[in-house]
Amino acid sequence: MTLSGELQAPQVNDLWQRRAEWWQDDQLELGGVTTLDSAGLALLVKWAKAVLARGATPQLVGASSDFYTLANLYGVAGLFQSTPLTTEDA
Repeated sequence: MTLSGELQAPQVNDLWQRRAEWWQDDQLELGGVTTLDSAGLALLVKWAKAVLARGATPQLVGASSDFYTLANLYGVAGLFQSTPLTTEDA
């Protein structure tokens, strides 16, 4: 699943309503996410815990340093495996 644009409370509500479409994905592409707030981070944490419960590893592709700053602040960065965005992914 590829997420882009703002990942804030209004967008999180929409994504939560549509979670059946993407909740089973073990990898999320975040390279196009321009802004992220605590609601967006909370959604990603819930997704990561669902992935872990299936015995898989939640992978984030192209997550920004801002994402990791916020994730570290909340103590949840360890839930995610980070993969850099490559030119082949773009």
